[in-house]
Amino acid sequence: MNTSVGTFRKILVPTDFSPAAEAALEQAVALAHGEAEVTVAHVVKDIYTTMQLMAYAPAWGPMSEQLAEEQQALRTRAHEELQRVIAPYEAAGARIRQEVLVGAPFVEIIHAVQLGGYDLVVTGTRGQTAVKRALVGSTATRLARKCPCPVWIARPRENNQVRSVLVPLDFSDMSRKTLDLAASLASSTGATLHLLHVYDTADMYGVPVLPEDAKAEFARYRRKVRRAALDQLQQLSDALSPQPCKTTLSLAPGIPWQVIRTTARRVAADVIVMGSVGRGGLPGLLIGNTAEKVLHAAEASVLIVKPDSFESPVPRPEKVVSKQSEPVEHEPVAS
Repeated sequence: MNTSVGTFRKILVPTDFSPAAEAALEQAVALAHGEAEVTVAHVVKDIYTTMQLMAYAPAWGPMSEQLAEEQQALRTRAHEELQRVIAPYEAAGARIRQEVLVGAPFVEIIHAVQLGGYDLVVTGTRGQTAVKRALVGSTATRLARKCPCPVWIARPRENNQVRSVLVPLDFSDMSRKTLDLAASLASSTGATLHLLHVYDTADMYGVPVLPEDAKAEFARYRRKVRRAALDQLQQLSDALSPQPCKTTLSLAPGIPWQVIRTTARRVAADVIVMGSVGRGGLPGLLIGNTAEKVLHAAEASVLIVKPDSFESPVPRPEKVVSKQSEPVEHEPVAS
């Protein structure tokens, strides 16, 4: 899937009709610039699956017509609520599609991405307080980990303009792709692009006290490493030439996720753009440790970008199956 903001043409916004979801929709409409297609999707429960999990499931057969009516009623109410949500945007001239899906929220959203070719998912969080940020939301977290396209975790804000974009870079293979996306975002919104590299000092805490001559040598080594890192940052910045936007370069020692959070506050970042990597040999099961911590700790929105080799652990559906009139067998999906 294309990860250039300038070519985002299809944006998917999951909603549970909460204030956080409405904030995500506002952000998505602002990102669309009136050009990209925005779809708002709500997932209703699958009544058939619910019945099959009950002790008296064998008796559901004679009730198939009633179950179908109940399922359709859920869909109808969802469409009505979706229309209420998008009405103000349509009145302002925006074009927004609506879609009702049936099943487990994060699974059906990923299936929609796989079948619909969406370039971006914009989802909300549970809130702005430290405790709520620590939770983020099970659906949002699962999408960040498992969705094949970039996922924008939107924090509720008074203004959805993007004026400051922070992109932490670790010089891995993902750095260039992440930077290209961040630069495209900054260019399309007129934002300042902040490039950051962090020296991870966590492995130095156990270093014993050094003699004076060793201290001097160690200081020279750190200066050399810092110079090399700055050169790499400059090379990445120069590769964007001609510069699409105002760009700053920063180097800082510390624990990466903590420095990223502090830097985001200092530069008043509206969004932090981060690459993700699969861990533990399980494709797509976890995002990188630093990205995961930033996702839960930062006040700014976070845009998670997947590597080209990313494979979602949610299997792509072979075909669209109607769940309105008959039961459907569902394969379990790892949480």
